[in-house]
Amino acid sequence: MSSLPPFVSPEGAETRLWERDAGGALGEIQLAVRRVLQSLGSPDSTLLCLALSGGSDSLSLAAALIRVALRHPRPWAVSCLTVDHGWRPESATESQAAVQCAHELGFTAATVLRGESGGGTNGPEGEARLLRWGLLARAAVAEAKAQGKDHAVILTGHTLDDQAETVLLRLARGSSLRSISAMREFESLDCQTGLPLRFAWREEDSRADAVVDLRLARPLLGIRRSCTQAACEQAGLVAVNDPSNRMEGPVKTASGQPLPRAAIRERVMPALAAALGQDPAPALARLAGQAAADDTILEMLAGEVFWEVLSDEPGDWEPGDGVKLDLTVIEGYKSCDLIRYSAPVLRRVVRRASLLAGARVDSLTEAHLRGVVDLIYDWHGQGPLALPGITVTRRDGFLEFARHRDVSEREILWD
Repeated sequence: MSSLPPFVSPEGAETRLWERDAGGALGEIQLAVRRVLQSLGSPDSTLLCLALSGGSDSLSLAAALIRVALRHPRPWAVSCLTVDHGWRPESATESQAAVQCAHELGFTAATVLRGESGGGTNGPEGEARLLRWGLLARAAVAEAKAQGKDHAVILTGHTLDDQAETVLLRLARGSSLRSISAMREFESLDCQTGLPLRFAWREEDSRADAVVDLRLARPLLGIRRSCTQAACEQAGLVAVNDPSNRMEGPVKTASGQPLPRAAIRERVMPALAAALGQDPAPALARLAGQAAADDTILEMLAGEVFWEVLSDEPGDWEPGDGVKLDLTVIEGYKSCDLIRYSAPVLRRVVRRASLLAGARVDSLTEAHLRGVVDLIYDWHGQGPLALPGITVTRRDGFLEFARHRDVSEREILWD
Protein backbone atom coordinates (compact mmCIF):
# COMPACT_ATOMS: atom_id res chain seq x y z
CA MET A 1 0.00 0.00 0.00
CA SER A 2 2.91 2.34 0.60
CA SER A 3 6.59 2.80 0.44
CA LEU A 4 8.67 4.39 3.15
CA PRO A 5 8.45 8.20 3.00
CA PRO A 6 11.06 9.77 0.74
CA PHE A 7 11.60 12.69 3.08
CA VAL A 8 13.86 10.68 5.44
CA SER A 9 17.53 10.78 4.50
CA PRO A 10 19.31 7.51 3.63
CA GLU A 11 21.13 7.70 6.94
CA GLY A 12 17.81 8.19 8.74
CA ALA A 13 18.84 11.57 10.12
CA GLU A 14 15.78 13.79 10.41
CA THR A 15 15.95 17.45 9.48
CA ARG A 16 13.67 20.31 10.44
CA LEU A 17 10.94 19.01 8.15
CA TRP A 18 8.17 20.87 9.96
CA GLU A 19 9.37 24.21 8.60
CA ARG A 20 10.64 23.07 5.19
CA ASP A 21 8.32 23.35 2.20
CA ALA A 22 8.24 19.95 0.51
CA GLY A 23 7.44 21.66 -2.78
CA GLY A 24 4.85 20.57 -5.30
CA ALA A 25 1.51 19.13 -4.26
CA LEU A 26 2.80 17.79 -0.94
CA GLY A 27 4.16 21.24 -0.12
CA GLU A 28 0.74 22.81 -0.77
CA ILE A 29 -0.90 20.34 1.60
CA GLN A 30 1.85 20.78 4.17
CA LEU A 31 1.28 24.56 4.26
CA ALA A 32 -2.49 24.05 4.68
CA VAL A 33 -1.95 21.62 7.57
CA ARG A 34 0.60 23.90 9.25
CA ARG A 35 -1.85 26.81 9.13
CA VAL A 36 -4.56 24.73 10.82
CA LEU A 37 -2.22 23.41 13.52
CA GLN A 38 -1.07 26.94 14.33
CA SER A 39 -4.69 27.85 15.08
CA LEU A 40 -5.19 24.92 17.49
CA GLY A 41 -2.95 26.21 20.24
CA SER A 42 -0.54 24.19 22.32
CA PRO A 43 0.32 20.59 21.35
CA ASP A 44 0.87 19.78 25.02
CA SER A 45 -2.84 19.56 25.83
CA THR A 46 -4.22 18.43 22.46
CA LEU A 47 -4.48 15.03 20.77
CA LEU A 48 -4.72 14.95 16.99
CA CYS A 49 -6.80 12.08 15.60
CA LEU A 50 -6.35 11.48 11.89
CA ALA A 51 -9.32 9.80 10.20
CA LEU A 52 -7.30 7.59 7.86
CA SER A 53 -9.34 5.80 5.19
CA GLY A 54 -6.46 4.80 2.95
CA GLY A 55 -7.68 7.02 0.11
CA SER A 56 -5.51 9.70 -1.45
CA ASP A 57 -7.05 12.52 0.59
CA SER A 58 -6.32 11.10 4.03
CA LEU A 59 -2.99 9.59 2.93
CA SER A 60 -1.71 12.94 1.69
CA LEU A 61 -2.87 14.49 4.95
CA ALA A 62 -0.93 11.80 6.84
CA ALA A 63 2.22 12.55 4.84
CA ALA A 64 1.92 16.24 5.67
CA LEU A 65 1.29 15.53 9.35
CA ILE A 66 4.52 13.56 9.56
CA ARG A 67 6.36 16.66 8.42
CA VAL A 68 4.62 19.39 10.40
CA ALA A 69 3.32 17.56 13.50
CA LEU A 70 5.62 14.66 14.35
CA ARG A 71 8.85 16.35 13.20
CA HIS A 72 8.08 19.56 15.10
CA PRO A 73 10.39 20.64 17.96
CA ARG A 74 7.33 20.21 20.20
CA PRO A 75 5.74 17.16 18.56
CA TRP A 76 1.99 16.71 18.56
CA ALA A 77 0.45 13.50 19.83
CA VAL A 78 -1.21 11.90 16.80
CA SER A 79 -3.45 8.86 16.68
CA CYS A 80 -4.61 7.36 13.37
CA LEU A 81 -8.16 5.98 13.35
CA THR A 82 -9.51 3.84 10.50
CA VAL A 83 -13.22 2.96 10.33
CA ASP A 84 -14.22 -0.35 8.75
CA HIS A 85 -17.87 -0.07 7.70
CA GLY A 86 -17.99 -3.74 6.74
CA TRP A 87 -19.65 -2.98 3.42
CA ARG A 88 -17.39 -5.30 1.43
CA PRO A 89 -15.45 -8.51 2.23
CA GLU A 90 -12.23 -6.69 1.33
CA SER A 91 -12.81 -3.83 3.78
CA ALA A 92 -11.22 -5.66 6.74
CA THR A 93 -8.01 -6.26 4.80
CA GLU A 94 -7.96 -2.70 3.49
CA SER A 95 -8.42 -1.21 6.95
CA GLN A 96 -5.55 -3.28 8.27
CA ALA A 97 -3.45 -2.09 5.31
CA ALA A 98 -4.23 1.52 6.27
CA VAL A 99 -2.97 0.83 9.80
CA GLN A 100 0.19 -0.77 8.41
CA CYS A 101 0.74 2.26 6.19
CA ALA A 102 0.40 4.55 9.21
CA HIS A 103 3.10 2.58 11.03
CA GLU A 104 5.39 2.68 8.01
CA LEU A 105 5.00 6.43 7.78
CA GLY A 106 6.05 6.83 11.39
CA PHE A 107 2.83 6.97 13.42
CA THR A 108 3.04 4.81 16.54
CA ALA A 109 -0.70 4.79 17.32
CA ALA A 110 -3.05 3.41 14.66
CA THR A 111 -6.34 1.62 15.30
CA VAL A 112 -9.17 0.05 13.29
CA LEU A 113 -12.66 0.91 14.52
CA ARG A 114 -15.47 -1.45 13.59
CA GLY A 115 -19.22 -1.33 13.98
CA GLU A 116 -22.46 -2.08 12.18
CA SER A 117 -24.63 0.58 10.58
CA GLY A 118 -28.15 0.75 11.90
CA GLY A 119 -31.14 -0.02 9.73
CA GLY A 120 -32.50 3.49 10.03
CA THR A 121 -34.18 5.76 7.51
CA ASN A 122 -31.07 7.72 6.52
CA GLY A 123 -30.01 5.41 3.67
CA PRO A 124 -26.68 3.57 3.39
CA GLU A 125 -24.58 6.75 3.23
CA GLY A 126 -26.42 8.40 6.11
CA GLU A 127 -26.27 5.36 8.37
CA ALA A 128 -22.58 4.86 7.58
CA ARG A 129 -21.94 8.52 8.38
CA LEU A 130 -23.64 8.22 11.77
CA LEU A 131 -21.66 5.08 12.53
CA ARG A 132 -18.36 6.62 11.41
CA TRP A 133 -18.67 9.84 13.37
CA GLY A 134 -19.86 8.08 16.51
CA LEU A 135 -16.91 5.66 16.43
CA LEU A 136 -14.39 8.42 15.71
CA ALA A 137 -15.75 10.67 18.45
CA ARG A 138 -15.78 8.06 21.19
CA ALA A 139 -12.34 6.72 20.24
CA ALA A 140 -10.84 10.23 20.14
CA VAL A 141 -12.28 11.14 23.53
CA ALA A 142 -11.17 7.86 25.13
CA GLU A 143 -7.62 8.21 23.78
CA ALA A 144 -7.38 11.85 24.87
CA LYS A 145 -8.49 10.93 28.39
CA ALA A 146 -5.97 8.07 28.49
CA GLN A 147 -3.18 10.47 27.55
CA GLY A 148 -4.34 13.19 29.95
CA LYS A 149 -5.24 15.61 27.14
CA ASP A 150 -7.94 18.24 27.55
CA HIS A 151 -8.62 18.57 23.83
CA ALA A 152 -9.02 16.17 20.93
CA VAL A 153 -9.17 17.26 17.29
CA ILE A 154 -10.36 14.89 14.56
CA LEU A 155 -8.63 15.69 11.26
CA THR A 156 -10.31 14.63 8.02
CA GLY A 157 -9.19 14.81 4.39
CA HIS A 158 -12.30 16.48 2.98
CA THR A 159 -11.32 18.50 -0.08
CA LEU A 160 -12.75 21.39 -2.09
CA ASP A 161 -14.28 18.83 -4.47
CA ASP A 162 -16.07 17.13 -1.54
CA GLN A 163 -17.37 20.55 -0.50
CA ALA A 164 -18.76 21.28 -3.97
CA GLU A 165 -20.49 17.89 -4.10
CA THR A 166 -21.99 18.49 -0.65
CA VAL A 167 -23.43 21.84 -1.75
CA LEU A 168 -25.20 20.17 -4.67
CA LEU A 169 -26.53 17.41 -2.42
CA ARG A 170 -27.94 19.98 -0.02
CA LEU A 171 -29.42 22.09 -2.83
CA ALA A 172 -31.18 19.03 -4.23
CA ARG A 173 -32.85 18.50 -0.87
CA GLY A 174 -34.12 22.08 -0.76
CA SER A 175 -32.22 22.87 2.38
CA SER A 176 -31.60 26.11 4.24
CA LEU A 177 -28.69 28.54 4.28
CA ARG A 178 -27.30 26.51 7.18
CA SER A 179 -27.24 23.37 5.05
CA ILE A 180 -25.89 25.04 1.91
CA SER A 181 -22.93 26.22 3.98
CA ALA A 182 -22.05 22.51 3.86
CA MET A 183 -18.84 21.57 5.68
CA ARG A 184 -17.03 23.99 8.00
CA GLU A 185 -13.28 24.10 8.38
CA PHE A 186 -13.67 23.87 12.15
CA GLU A 187 -16.50 22.37 14.20
CA SER A 188 -17.19 21.63 17.86
CA LEU A 189 -18.48 18.07 18.15
CA ASP A 190 -20.64 16.06 20.52
CA CYS A 191 -18.43 13.58 22.36
CA GLN A 192 -20.83 10.66 21.84
CA THR A 193 -22.32 11.13 18.39
CA GLY A 194 -19.54 13.16 16.75
CA LEU A 195 -22.18 15.46 15.26
CA PRO A 196 -21.68 19.26 15.22
CA LEU A 197 -22.74 21.05 18.38
CA ARG A 198 -24.10 23.93 16.30
CA PHE A 199 -27.06 21.63 15.60
CA ALA A 200 -27.59 20.89 19.30
CA TRP A 201 -30.43 22.37 21.36
CA ARG A 202 -28.05 24.20 23.73
CA GLU A 203 -24.43 24.15 22.67
CA GLU A 204 -23.14 25.57 25.94
CA ASP A 205 -24.72 22.74 27.96
CA SER A 206 -23.39 20.07 25.61
CA ARG A 207 -19.91 21.50 25.89
CA ALA A 208 -20.12 21.84 29.69
CA ASP A 209 -20.96 18.17 30.13
CA ALA A 210 -17.98 17.02 28.05
CA VAL A 211 -14.89 15.66 29.80
CA VAL A 212 -12.78 16.34 26.70
CA ASP A 213 -13.24 19.28 24.33
CA LEU A 214 -13.80 17.55 20.99
CA ARG A 215 -13.36 19.40 17.71
CA LEU A 216 -13.11 18.70 14.02
CA ALA A 217 -10.68 20.29 11.57
CA ARG A 218 -10.64 19.94 7.80
CA PRO A 219 -7.23 21.25 6.68
CA LEU A 220 -7.76 20.34 3.01
CA LEU A 221 -11.11 22.04 2.47
CA GLY A 222 -9.46 24.50 0.07
CA ILE A 223 -7.37 21.81 -1.68
CA ARG A 224 -8.40 20.04 -4.88
CA ARG A 225 -8.68 16.25 -5.00
CA SER A 226 -6.18 16.18 -7.87
CA CYS A 227 -3.65 17.79 -5.53
CA THR A 228 -4.02 15.03 -2.93
CA GLN A 229 -3.53 12.41 -5.63
CA ALA A 230 -0.39 14.17 -6.85
CA ALA A 231 0.89 14.48 -3.28
CA CYS A 232 0.55 10.72 -2.79
CA GLU A 233 2.56 10.10 -5.95
CA GLN A 234 5.18 12.57 -4.75
CA ALA A 235 5.44 10.82 -1.38
CA GLY A 236 5.44 7.33 -2.89
CA LEU A 237 2.12 6.36 -1.36
CA VAL A 238 -0.36 4.04 -3.09
CA ALA A 239 -3.94 4.88 -2.16
CA VAL A 240 -6.90 2.51 -1.87
CA ASN A 241 -9.49 2.88 -4.61
CA ASP A 242 -12.75 2.16 -2.78
CA PRO A 243 -15.39 0.92 -5.27
CA SER A 244 -18.12 2.05 -2.84
CA ASN A 245 -17.40 5.60 -4.04
CA ARG A 246 -18.30 4.75 -7.64
CA MET A 247 -21.72 4.57 -9.27
CA GLU A 248 -21.22 0.96 -10.33
CA GLY A 249 -19.93 0.07 -6.87
CA PRO A 250 -21.45 -2.57 -4.58
CA VAL A 251 -23.36 -0.14 -2.33
CA LYS A 252 -26.72 1.15 -3.57
CA THR A 253 -29.67 3.05 -2.18
CA ALA A 254 -32.72 1.20 -0.88
CA SER A 255 -34.27 1.50 -4.36
CA GLY A 256 -31.19 0.03 -6.02
CA GLN A 257 -29.93 3.34 -7.43
CA PRO A 258 -26.32 4.59 -7.25
CA LEU A 259 -25.43 6.51 -4.11
CA PRO A 260 -26.26 10.22 -4.62
CA ARG A 261 -22.74 11.49 -3.96
CA ALA A 262 -21.26 9.01 -6.44
CA ALA A 263 -23.80 10.08 -9.07
CA ILE A 264 -23.02 13.76 -8.49
CA ARG A 265 -19.29 13.09 -8.74
CA GLU A 266 -19.44 11.04 -11.95
CA ARG A 267 -22.40 12.56 -13.78
CA VAL A 268 -23.52 15.94 -12.45
CA MET A 269 -20.16 17.67 -11.99
CA PRO A 270 -18.87 16.72 -15.47
CA ALA A 271 -22.21 17.72 -17.02
CA LEU A 272 -22.11 21.11 -15.28
CA ALA A 273 -18.53 21.67 -16.42
CA ALA A 274 -19.49 20.86 -20.00
CA ALA A 275 -22.60 23.07 -19.92
CA LEU A 276 -20.91 26.05 -18.27
CA GLY A 277 -17.60 25.75 -20.02
CA GLN A 278 -15.74 25.88 -16.73
CA ASP A 279 -15.14 23.85 -13.58
CA PRO A 280 -18.06 24.59 -11.19
CA ALA A 281 -16.33 23.27 -8.04
CA PRO A 282 -14.53 26.49 -6.97
CA ALA A 283 -17.70 28.58 -7.31
CA LEU A 284 -19.74 26.04 -5.33
CA ALA A 285 -17.11 26.02 -2.60
CA ARG A 286 -17.16 29.83 -2.47
CA LEU A 287 -20.95 29.71 -2.15
CA ALA A 288 -20.57 27.40 0.85
CA GLY A 289 -18.09 29.77 2.48
CA GLN A 290 -20.29 32.81 1.95
CA ALA A 291 -23.35 30.94 3.23
CA ALA A 292 -21.43 29.85 6.33
CA ALA A 293 -20.36 33.44 7.07
CA ASP A 294 -23.91 34.78 6.64
CA ASP A 295 -25.41 31.95 8.69
CA THR A 296 -22.97 32.59 11.54
CA ILE A 297 -23.98 36.25 11.76
CA LEU A 298 -27.69 35.39 11.65
CA GLU A 299 -27.22 32.74 14.35
CA MET A 300 -25.43 35.23 16.61
CA LEU A 301 -28.23 37.78 16.22
CA ALA A 302 -30.89 35.09 16.74
CA GLY A 303 -29.15 33.99 19.92
CA GLU A 304 -29.26 37.52 21.34
CA VAL A 305 -32.93 37.90 20.45
CA PHE A 306 -33.82 34.48 21.86
CA TRP A 307 -32.46 35.23 25.32
CA GLU A 308 -34.16 38.65 25.33
CA VAL A 309 -37.64 37.25 24.63
CA LEU A 310 -37.38 34.09 26.72
CA SER A 311 -40.01 34.59 29.40
CA ASP A 312 -38.20 32.75 32.22
CA GLU A 313 -34.60 31.98 33.10
CA PRO A 314 -33.81 28.39 32.05
CA GLY A 315 -32.23 27.34 35.33
CA ASP A 316 -32.10 23.55 35.39
CA TRP A 317 -33.91 23.11 32.12
CA GLU A 318 -33.78 19.72 30.47
CA PRO A 319 -34.55 18.94 26.81
CA GLY A 320 -38.31 18.77 26.53
CA ASP A 321 -39.29 21.38 29.11
CA GLY A 322 -41.84 23.92 27.88
CA VAL A 323 -40.65 27.22 26.40
CA LYS A 324 -42.43 30.57 26.29
CA LEU A 325 -41.32 33.50 24.16
CA ASP A 326 -42.60 36.98 24.97
CA LEU A 327 -43.67 38.64 21.73
CA THR A 328 -43.03 42.11 23.17
CA VAL A 329 -40.55 42.79 25.97
CA ILE A 330 -40.39 46.20 27.64
CA GLU A 331 -38.12 46.44 30.69
CA GLY A 332 -36.93 49.91 31.62
CA TYR A 333 -34.96 51.22 28.67
CA LYS A 334 -34.86 47.81 26.96
CA SER A 335 -37.52 46.76 24.50
CA CYS A 336 -37.74 43.90 22.05
CA ASP A 337 -40.64 43.45 19.67
CA LEU A 338 -40.26 40.21 17.71
CA ILE A 339 -42.24 41.49 14.73
CA ARG A 340 -39.43 43.99 14.06
CA TYR A 341 -36.98 41.26 13.09
CA SER A 342 -36.56 39.72 9.67
CA ALA A 343 -37.88 36.26 8.88
CA PRO A 344 -34.37 34.67 8.69
CA VAL A 345 -33.66 35.78 12.25
CA LEU A 346 -37.08 34.72 13.53
CA ARG A 347 -36.79 31.26 11.95
CA ARG A 348 -33.58 30.73 13.90
CA VAL A 349 -35.19 31.99 17.13
CA VAL A 350 -38.10 29.60 16.56
CA ARG A 351 -35.72 26.71 15.84
CA ARG A 352 -33.89 27.27 19.14
CA ALA A 353 -37.15 27.34 21.06
CA SER A 354 -38.47 24.26 19.24
CA LEU A 355 -35.37 22.17 19.97
CA LEU A 356 -35.33 23.32 23.56
CA ALA A 357 -38.97 22.25 23.96
CA GLY A 358 -38.25 18.79 22.53
CA ALA A 359 -38.86 18.98 18.77
CA ARG A 360 -37.43 16.11 16.73
CA VAL A 361 -34.53 17.75 14.98
CA ASP A 362 -34.38 15.05 12.30
CA SER A 363 -37.89 15.99 11.13
CA LEU A 364 -37.98 19.75 11.72
CA THR A 365 -38.16 21.54 8.34
CA GLU A 366 -38.04 25.10 7.08
CA ALA A 367 -41.78 24.84 6.35
CA HIS A 368 -42.44 24.14 10.04
CA LEU A 369 -40.38 27.16 11.05
CA ARG A 370 -42.11 29.42 8.54
CA GLY A 371 -45.47 28.34 9.92
CA VAL A 372 -44.47 29.42 13.42
CA VAL A 373 -43.08 32.72 12.11
CA ASP A 374 -46.53 33.37 10.59
CA LEU A 375 -47.89 33.25 14.16
CA ILE A 376 -45.74 36.33 14.78
CA TYR A 377 -46.11 38.21 11.47
CA ASP A 378 -49.61 37.28 10.37
CA TRP A 379 -51.61 36.04 13.32
CA HIS A 380 -55.39 36.06 12.90
CA GLY A 381 -56.35 33.46 15.46
CA GLN A 382 -54.80 30.43 13.76
CA GLY A 383 -53.13 27.62 15.65
CA PRO A 384 -52.04 25.72 17.55
CA LEU A 385 -49.43 24.31 15.15
CA ALA A 386 -48.21 20.73 15.33
CA LEU A 387 -44.47 20.39 14.77
CA PRO A 388 -42.53 17.10 14.99
CA GLY A 389 -42.74 16.27 18.70
CA ILE A 390 -44.15 19.60 19.92
CA THR A 391 -47.11 21.96 19.70
CA VAL A 392 -46.73 25.73 19.25
CA THR A 393 -49.51 28.05 20.42
CA ARG A 394 -49.88 31.84 20.45
CA ARG A 395 -51.67 32.90 23.60
CA ASP A 396 -51.87 36.18 25.58
CA GLY A 397 -48.85 37.77 23.90
CA PHE A 398 -46.66 34.68 24.16
CA LEU A 399 -45.51 31.88 21.87
CA GLU A 400 -45.72 28.63 23.83
CA PHE A 401 -43.71 25.56 22.78
CA ALA A 402 -44.76 22.32 24.50
CA ARG A 403 -43.98 18.66 23.87
CA HIS A 404 -46.75 16.38 22.63
CA ARG A 405 -47.99 14.25 25.49
CA ASP A 406 -47.64 11.06 23.43
CA VAL A 407 -43.95 11.61 22.63
CA SER A 408 -41.60 9.58 24.81
CA GLU A 409 -38.16 10.74 25.88
CA ARG A 410 -36.35 8.21 23.72
CA GLU A 411 -38.13 9.49 20.60
CA ILE A 412 -36.43 12.86 20.87
CA LEU A 413 -33.47 12.72 18.45
CA TRP A 414 -30.64 15.21 18.66
CA ASP A 415 -28.69 16.12 15.54
